[in-house]
Amino acid sequence: MPDLPGWIVLVGGALAGSVVGGVAGFGAGVILLPLVAWTLGFRAAVPVLTVTMFLGNLSRVWWSRRDVDPAVVAGFLAGAVPATALGAVLYAGVTNEWLGRIIGGFLIAAVPLRRVLASGRFTMRLGYFPPLGAGIGFLSSLVVTTGPVNTPFFLAYGLRRGAYIGTEAVCAAAMHVTRGAVLVGYALLTWDAVALGLVLGGAMFVGAWLARRMLERMSDRVFLVLVEALLVLLGLQFLLVPR
Repeated sequence: MPDLPGWIVLVGGALAGSVVGGVAGFGAGVILLPLVAWTLGFRAAVPVLTVTMFLGNLSRVWWSRRDVDPAVVAGFLAGAVPATALGAVLYAGVTNEWLGRIIGGFLIAAVPLRRVLASGRFTMRLGYFPPLGAGIGFLSSLVVTTGPVNTPFFLAYGLRRGAYIGTEAVCAAAMHVTRGAVLVGYALLTWDAVALGLVLGGAMFVGAWLARRMLERMSDRVFLVLVEALLVLLGLQFLLVPR
């Protein structure tokens, strides 16, 4: 468990990250991952964030529950659940530095990708979500936070603001549950990790409420500009600091 300065850093990071994630649909995990790793060590980061991000996504689902697209959720999870379970089995022996660089490059590439997808040259159909979910689910088990990778595809399908936030959050929460179940089986999810995750998840619930109030006052144009700016900034972080 962290000391007092560690608690301050982690709770503050959870609150700030959940505001960012509640507005943009991603970013909370990317903000918290280095903070948890710095405070507790990298091996503790995935189990703690599994609990934390589950609660954080659950809060986003609650505040956007009327906007969730059930067809997208069903299609995405058809591929994501088994792939997440498989990735969690492989988690213990994988080095993540190379994944950081790959994700960083993808995040930056996601900006022109989203614009191509939005131009009408490619149509994101409901049938594409199961294979997308499989790829995202496998990656999620290794790096915890994959919301930015989902972004261009969910937006290309036409989801905006509350519909995007709520639908993506349901998909992410289900992946966290799947990963957590596998980690319990391998004794990697301890009671200390659960307790810390519950505290940070509670802070994220407050941040998600604040974000929902902001989202209701935001236009689609401002929303998309904010998402693209965060994609570039977080992509540069992964490229420059892959660990």
